Amino acid sequence: MGWLREARLGHGRDSCQSRPSSLWPRSGRRVFADQSAIFTDGWVLLYNFGDAPITIIWVRSIFDGSGLRQLGARSAGYGRKLAAEQTVDGFPPRKASLGPLTAAEGYVLPAEEGRPRKKGHELLIGIQLTQATGRTARSQVEITYSYKGHTYADRWVNTIPVCSPAVGPSCPQEYGPESQQTLRHNRS
Repeated sequence: MGWLREARLGHGRDSCQSRPSSLWPRSGRRVFADQSAIFTDGWVLLYNFGDAPITIIWVRSIFDGSGLRQLGARSAGYGRKLAAEQTVDGFPPRKASLGPLTAAEGYVLPAEEGRPRKKGHELLIGIQLTQATGRTARSQVEITYSYKGHTYADRWVNTIPVCSPAVGPSCPQEYGPESQQTLRHNRS
């Protein structure tokens, strides 16, 4: 059985379950942006703990409300400089530190026989803010993938509250201390 794992920075513990994926504790941070802002979320790292390749079939963001839309998804492999870059302006991201990017759908995570490299494979999801004011959120990421001829779909809690406008009233964060993990994006 393959082991596709999803991890977020700051969660170093590891636990195997009987499915080809493993759930991690929920996490989140908030973003302040103006309507039409586009950013890339790089909060998801994928690992293959199996003895056969895993192919990503589909990546989908689950949104609370109608203020966001997914623009696409890319994958960054081992050629990137950092393990993960949480939020990058624009989509697709144009940062040399990410290394070469590939469409996420069809991306193959090689078999790593239970010992994947530390960096894993970074999933980069393009998101656009469509509402002018208020709070909306991406609450989960769903990944459909194939392993040894079988198809699996797994969802992970991965919340990004997005508040608009970029300079506006207080915006509640989903998890963690209010003073941490706040990102502001102004439309360029």
